[in-house]
Amino acid sequence: MKRQTAMALAAVFAMSVAGTALAAPANPFVDVPAKHWAYDSINKLAQAGVISGYGDGTYQGDKTLTRYEVATIVAKAMANSDKADAASQKEIDALKAEFGAELNNLGVRVDNLEKNSSKVKFTGEVRVRYDNQDETDFGFLDRTREWTRFRLNMEAPIDKNVTFHGRYETETNWGSGSDSESKLTHAYIDGKIGEVGYSFGRQPVWLGQGLIADIDSNNDGLFLSGGNKVKVAVGAFKREDSTYYGGTYDMNFVAANIDAQLNKNLNMTASYLADKDDDLYKTTSVGLKYTGIKNFTVTGEYGENDSDFANVFNGDKAKAWMGQLKYRGAQSDKVGSMGVWVGYRSAESGFDPGQLTTLESGRIDDDFTYGILDNVKGAEFGVEYTLFKNGVLTVQYNDLDLKDNPFGLPGFNKNKKSFFTHLTYTF
Repeated sequence: MKRQTAMALAAVFAMSVAGTALAAPANPFVDVPAKHWAYDSINKLAQAGVISGYGDGTYQGDKTLTRYEVATIVAKAMANSDKADAASQKEIDALKAEFGAELNNLGVRVDNLEKNSSKVKFTGEVRVRYDNQDETDFGFLDRTREWTRFRLNMEAPIDKNVTFHGRYETETNWGSGSDSESKLTHAYIDGKIGEVGYSFGRQPVWLGQGLIADIDSNNDGLFLSGGNKVKVAVGAFKREDSTYYGGTYDMNFVAANIDAQLNKNLNMTASYLADKDDDLYKTTSVGLKYTGIKNFTVTGEYGENDSDFANVFNGDKAKAWMGQLKYRGAQSDKVGSMGVWVGYRSAESGFDPGQLTTLESGRIDDDFTYGILDNVKGAEFGVEYTLFKNGVLTVQYNDLDLKDNPFGLPGFNKNKKSFFTHLTYTF
């Protein structure tokens, strides 16, 4: 491409990018005469930082440009696009599409130019939820809840291989002016040192298929990882003010996870979680995810908790398992897409005393039972549907019962059926 052609493309937005305030100063290039027909445009583009010429102070207007050189000009225009008007921005977008492959090949250089305008990326999520659970055995507690949750997510590059992630979260009961929870739930960095990945700070912890832990927030610690088809992660973290059967404690954990992609359709996991002295958690699990049936996903996991508490409370290891069959799934960017699933879970008393697993399935939280995977069994049925772009409606019914009466109370109500629905929209 001749330089004159590139100039014709660039000149469309030269005025709005450079602005009329940039009066023509001294000649920016020794080989561009002041009387040249393109002098003013070249000068304005140079002042705007869109073009820089060659290192010897020349512009070399008769030299043929490579597509790579044109892409470099476009990249610089992109970095200054906040100064362009609507028509000029449209031309920049057209050039970006035309030279997309070359821009991608520029890699970090282009990325850095685009990040100059806004280094921190913000996204958000709002969830409006209602749920209902069967009455407690005493019948005096409100078994319905309605609340709104707001999350503001932050992401920012710190260095070439280091990224910061943050999340501020608050939940408010319907009709209330006060927040039930308001806190910084994520604040961590992740990256790689050689072939070893790491994440450090307040972060989510997910083990296996979620049977042991799907803790979304408030875990402060360090995880190291490595591998490709077989990924191994090990780490330690702390959770403060967690509730365990009526008591509140600060707990230190160690965790490990192996994730093996055996083929394109089958994923296997093995996980471990234990607290410092094996008081409440000494749990292992194996799980799988299978996608070999068109439009269906099968997940399942089995685990055992051999902690001191589980052995005393249950009389032996506390065992648990879960399975789910899901058809398709709602895609937030595709209006009308939907998913339907059915699942089953079973967990003995003492398997998950600290409610480290939610499985997004309502709640079991009366005076004698805590956690969705502790002393519970039953099926779940759910459907999700994308009502509008980035807006997903979820409805789920849980046909659950308590497995046993841990305190031998007469007339104990084992029926713990629950229902919830929520609308989640992101921006």
